[in-house]
Amino acid sequence: MKSTIRHFLRASVFATIVLAGAVQAQDAYPNRPIKIIVGLAPGASTDFIAREMSRSLSERLKVPVVVENKPGANTIIASNQVAKAAPDGYTLLLSNSMNATNPWVYDKLPYDYRKDLKNIVLIGVSPNLMTASPKLGINNLQELIAFAKKKPNEFSYGTAGVGSIHHLLMAIIAQRANIQLNHIPYKGAMGAVQDVLGGNLSGYFGTITSQRDFVKRGDLKPLFVTTATRSKYMPEVPTLAENNLQGLETGYWLGLSGPAGLPPAVVNLLNKEVNEILKMPAVIERLEKQTISAAGGSPADMDKYFENELRFWKEAASAAKIVPTAVN
Repeated sequence: MKSTIRHFLRASVFATIVLAGAVQAQDAYPNRPIKIIVGLAPGASTDFIAREMSRSLSERLKVPVVVENKPGANTIIASNQVAKAAPDGYTLLLSNSMNATNPWVYDKLPYDYRKDLKNIVLIGVSPNLMTASPKLGINNLQELIAFAKKKPNEFSYGTAGVGSIHHLLMAIIAQRANIQLNHIPYKGAMGAVQDVLGGNLSGYFGTITSQRDFVKRGDLKPLFVTTATRSKYMPEVPTLAENNLQGLETGYWLGLSGPAGLPPAVVNLLNKEVNEILKMPAVIERLEKQTISAAGGSPADMDKYFENELRFWKEAASAAKIVPTAVN
């Protein structure tokens, strides 16, 4: 009888240890694949950054980190999917500048970024570049302003769409310079650039990455960059501040976010790992080939950055006379 009891007690202790170990293993993060949701189609610099982060995080966290592209509605579909996901750290968002412009461009978003999403880390920022067709003989912003004052609305410029950061920023520039420009929205950079090359468009406003090769060949004339100081990617191109337009320093930014309610331990782990990744020389080199400067910092740093972006793009949307529309 005593032997049976001892056997039962030993079995019970063993079962308790196994169960505790299983619970602990289940609670350990991460122990299964992580998804990074991207709100744009494959191929763009945004998608490149997502895949760079997924590859590096996979190596460091020892679990698969996969990219899932969910393009549509100016990244709203992807952002909403993550906002509604379980806050367990297995569904993340590659957030970007559109998360700061969408509240001023669209009415009744299906999520509230501040309430439904959690900033983890700012990954990097890419400068914006305005170019023009060399055939116009416009060599800088002051010459563009002079041209537009003589011929209102004759200078047509393309961007990635109505309400894009480049459309909104150019609206502020035009407002401050007291000029009228003709905005032509496109679905991507290549179509607009080809129209500039073909003489159907006066200029294009987008990222340096999408235009650098054309500038090097002399097919596009760079007018200005939107960095606080001259960009190391195009040091010969003046800034807006050099053209007496202060306070318009901005770029296309990318970050990592997750659903609100993420456990602090998960946020801290992901923040730590991404910061370490952004210090790696090979990663820095690959980002800079895409004209993206690594950022990093704490979740609070990204919160502050995002709040500044919200205020900036609210002013820009007002300058562009944007009337928020329903999400399609």
